[in-house]
Amino acid sequence: MTTAFLCQGWPRGLAAVVRKVRAARREPGPLVLPTELAGRWQEQNPAAGRAVLGVPWAELDTGALSARSVRRIRAAGVTGFAAFRGDGTRLDRAAAVRAAARAGARELLLPDGRRVGRGALLAALLGRTWPVTRPPELFDPVTGRALPRGGAFAGVDALGTLDVGPLGFLRIPGMVEPASLEPGARHRVVLLGGSVLYGLGQPDNSRTIPAALHRRMPDSEVLCFAAPGEWSRGESALLLYRLRHCRPDVAVSLSGWNDFNNLFAMRLVNGPGAEMLNWTFHDHQHFLRLHAPREARNVGLPFARKPSVVRRLPLDSLAFPSSGAGLRAGVWLENQALMATACARDGIRFVCALQPHSLLHPALGEEFTRAWVQRHYDHPFTDRATVFDDYAQTIDAVYDTYRDGLKRLAKEFPGAVFLDLSTVFEKETRPCMIDGVHPTAHGAALLGDALADAVAPDRTR
Repeated sequence: MTTAFLCQGWPRGLAAVVRKVRAARREPGPLVLPTELAGRWQEQNPAAGRAVLGVPWAELDTGALSARSVRRIRAAGVTGFAAFRGDGTRLDRAAAVRAAARAGARELLLPDGRRVGRGALLAALLGRTWPVTRPPELFDPVTGRALPRGGAFAGVDALGTLDVGPLGFLRIPGMVEPASLEPGARHRVVLLGGSVLYGLGQPDNSRTIPAALHRRMPDSEVLCFAAPGEWSRGESALLLYRLRHCRPDVAVSLSGWNDFNNLFAMRLVNGPGAEMLNWTFHDHQHFLRLHAPREARNVGLPFARKPSVVRRLPLDSLAFPSSGAGLRAGVWLENQALMATACARDGIRFVCALQPHSLLHPALGEEFTRAWVQRHYDHPFTDRATVFDDYAQTIDAVYDTYRDGLKRLAKEFPGAVFLDLSTVFEKETRPCMIDGVHPTAHGAALLGDALADAVAPDRTR
């Protein structure tokens, strides 16, 4: 990989940066300097022996490289950048990220040793934000992610270094593979799901489901790659990617509610007759564009069509009780079957768990749940008087379809485990949910305990 030196000012300290690049086993390339400084630097350093590419200062300051500058950089064979600024002022990292993305670089090396991968550069090119600093104490190696304190949350990559903007928190655009995810001797469990697994609403990682699971199995690695708002289609795409790179012993999907929620919300928006397929209308589409097609080809699984076992299941569209609008309740089951197929092929134990919802937690009380549903689906065009009844009827019907499907899948995939955890809170008198969806610390501990027996090392082979 040929790494060019991207300097936003006078390149004092270039020799030290060259040494770092060589230590990283990269081939040092040309020096990219502001055009206004390039000629003077060459005059003062005639023996440097390094090609210099002049780029207008305004382009380097903003990262908005012109087409001409991009062509010159690519013609020099540059595949990566090492950004620095030796004139005593602070490097504009955001501009460096944009410049590297515009030039089509595979990576950007920053002065503090951080590496920005190709996925994150593409994310920056498409307008996502890129904060490069996070308090290190918020990254938990047990769960494999970072979680801000308080009620706010954000999507992060496995290193905890990639944050996306407040309007893009449902996406994980940069999939950086840290060395710690290489296959090892320890029993490894990978968790996939939405904000329930992610730990939304918890003040720290110790109160999340992955942490509870790790406490039950302290000798195992528990890696959580959940993303708030995730649906089963994104889980299946992410699993295909993770199976190739971190080789888990067990893969766990805890989901179900987000598939239902988005379908129900679309019914409210579109009215009777609306139908939605969640591989078409997916909040994880950024990841799907970057990785899913290639990963599907690599593993040889039919990504755009269902496995034969799914085609044999009676998973016809379920009708909304009150409107008759088409609801594809079977989509969640189809994606669980796809993940079970992928895991069976690679000799990995698959655990599918149907998550609980508020109507199956009597301790909350119906008034709490009714108020939550009306608030959550409070659109100007929503009939507040009937939305709770529609919600209750629909989620009961959808979850019945899920439960019946899990029984069929258990027969088709005897090596997998299919758990109905929807009623795990049914007899609890203590609050198990914060808001009707996301578990409290007590609820997370109960779910962690319920999963622990299924993923224990002595059951994986």
